[in-house]
Amino acid sequence: MSGTFSESWHRVAHARLALLPTVAVHKQRFRGQDWYVLRDTYTQRFFRVTPQAYAFLARLGPQRTVEEVWQSCLRDMPAQAPGQEEVMQLLGQMHQSNLLYHDTPSDSLTIFTRYREHKQREALGKVLGFLSIRIPLWDPNRWLDGQRGLSHALVSWPMALVLTLLVLWGGATALAQSDRLWSQTEGLFVFGNLVLLYACMAVMKGLHELAHAHVVKRFGGEVHTFGIMLLMLLPLPYVDATGSWSFRDRRARALVGAAGIIAELVLAALGALVWAHTGPGLVNSLAFNVMVIGSVSSLLFNGNPLLRFDAYYVLSDLLDIPNLYQRAGQQWRYLADRYLLGTPRLESPAIDARERWWLTSYGLLSFVYRVVVFATILLVLADIALPLAVAFLGTLFVVAVAMPGSKLWRHLRGPATLRNRRRAVGVVAALFIVPAGFLAAWPWPDAIRAPGVVESTEYTLVNAGVAGRLERIEAPHGSRVVPGQVLARLSNPELGWEVDAARAALAEAELLRNQALDKAPADVAALQQRIAAARERLDDLLARQAELTVRARHAGTWAARDLHERLGNWVSRGQALGELSNPAGLRFSAVVSQEQAQALFEHPLAGAELRLAGQAGQVLVPRELVLVPYQRDRLASPALGWQAGGTVPVRPDDPEGLRAMESFYELQAVFDADAARVTALHGMTGWLRVPLPPRSLLEQGERALRQLLQKRYAL
Repeated sequence: MSGTFSESWHRVAHARLALLPTVAVHKQRFRGQDWYVLRDTYTQRFFRVTPQAYAFLARLGPQRTVEEVWQSCLRDMPAQAPGQEEVMQLLGQMHQSNLLYHDTPSDSLTIFTRYREHKQREALGKVLGFLSIRIPLWDPNRWLDGQRGLSHALVSWPMALVLTLLVLWGGATALAQSDRLWSQTEGLFVFGNLVLLYACMAVMKGLHELAHAHVVKRFGGEVHTFGIMLLMLLPLPYVDATGSWSFRDRRARALVGAAGIIAELVLAALGALVWAHTGPGLVNSLAFNVMVIGSVSSLLFNGNPLLRFDAYYVLSDLLDIPNLYQRAGQQWRYLADRYLLGTPRLESPAIDARERWWLTSYGLLSFVYRVVVFATILLVLADIALPLAVAFLGTLFVVAVAMPGSKLWRHLRGPATLRNRRRAVGVVAALFIVPAGFLAAWPWPDAIRAPGVVESTEYTLVNAGVAGRLERIEAPHGSRVVPGQVLARLSNPELGWEVDAARAALAEAELLRNQALDKAPADVAALQQRIAAARERLDDLLARQAELTVRARHAGTWAARDLHERLGNWVSRGQALGELSNPAGLRFSAVVSQEQAQALFEHPLAGAELRLAGQAGQVLVPRELVLVPYQRDRLASPALGWQAGGTVPVRPDDPEGLRAMESFYELQAVFDADAARVTALHGMTGWLRVPLPPRSLLEQGERALRQLLQKRYAL
């Protein structure tokens, strides 16, 4: 029996306490052990205690003091009776949950004051959690009582089979038309679709919440709150389904949590079926929105147990670990307090090794995931409205830094660390000073990373010199060619007929001239001009006929990736067939911002590494680096700009996608692709990394943040 006696026992020993009359008690089994669940029928709040703790609470009453109740527990169950420390902790938790009452007027005033403080803490929590505010509107319990027949029909094995088949059918339909699905997704967040998107989301969330309510009613629970939740300031319906916490069957509790996920998956399946069998129009757009919202919400949010949505409660019930999130936090606080601060006489909130493993793992994973989610939300809000992102960041600082820091300070000054305060303060100081030293003082490797494109100093865009049908490809894509080598052959029967006609016209003109030499010498001069014109036309036609055989103008690598798809098709004059670049004269032109260029001008260019897109595992070492000492605003290729998926911001009014939003410098890197056995062709994109003198992570982070603000928000 740990903590049998306590130095603070005199504070509660003579108090006369009892559970509130509105508290209902029932037994539940969690992982093979009995527990007692206390439910305040007025506030619908729940609290779980062990049988030993409930044996103590059940004996409380206005006729006996806390000391007398504890002594009776020692007499009747000496091995299981809680110690004084445990009693004080239990009473404190009951006090905070407002489940106890006192028999004196002053104590009644204390309860009222405590209740008011509790409501103030709730209000403060809502203010700090302004992105998820709940506003209750209606008590639907009586209305749901009249829907019991529907509740029993929805929660049944035949309905489960029907819904499973429906979800599989809808999923298969969506996968079968995945190409059409992805193409239509591009217009999901256009302005004209936002109203439909929100309308579908609101209706689906209403059905989602009704699914929770019906399952609660199916197993005999009560639902007393229906309201509006402001999720990221977006109003959506919600119901309070905490009545399921009183269910003895954990599978029933898990089904209540899973009901919303099931409802959204079913709606997504129905949306997929309607979308796949309708043409463009309002019905098709609504069905598409329902399909996307239901699937994304189920897979990323409600179906993710690391967030405190439906799947979290399902996992908590299936594991038989109530309050999984809170207890995981308590487990990590215990580990830090016990093994870092060295606080003695602490016990883990886990009751066995299996629960200890779950609490520790879940606490770590949920923390990492929350960091990712909050960072994503911050970036999204910054893109939508920067002031809203600043407010969100301020709230995060208060909730995640200021409030935990205040609690830590009070803990260090409190009685719990009286015996180990020197070590606790030293460890906490080290946890702040050491990382700060690494961030602000320790030099770390630094470098700039600049996007760019491969350029050939000897480059030719090979076009069809004359119209014709593509008959053969003589040089495959990616092959090395020599000057004059045949790349492809075209055919044009009409051109051949014109050549034959031109030859006949030339022969006719020569015959007439020969006859005129004997019979009409005066006509010879005119016929000579006719012969010259016929010969010129024939030479032009023969030159055009020769262009049907496409040859390489210089040595290099022949790039014609999609040319084989046009075999047998007609090729217009001037249409591009491929590209010819000389690999012996390749360079990489990288885009360097003005701030990056300043660092490059101040330090020698050495040790650079070049990686091409699609071949990141192969490192090219440039043999020469040249920073062109003047600014420019036209990119070497549209592939570097935003419009083509690149990283360089370009002007939205430039149809070519080549005009950068800000002036930049060009860093040219000359390299040899053959030495590294890398396929480098004109137009390929990649990244050039140039090392800089080591700097602290704080300086590097400041530079990265400043560049991000300049790029995304023009600050």
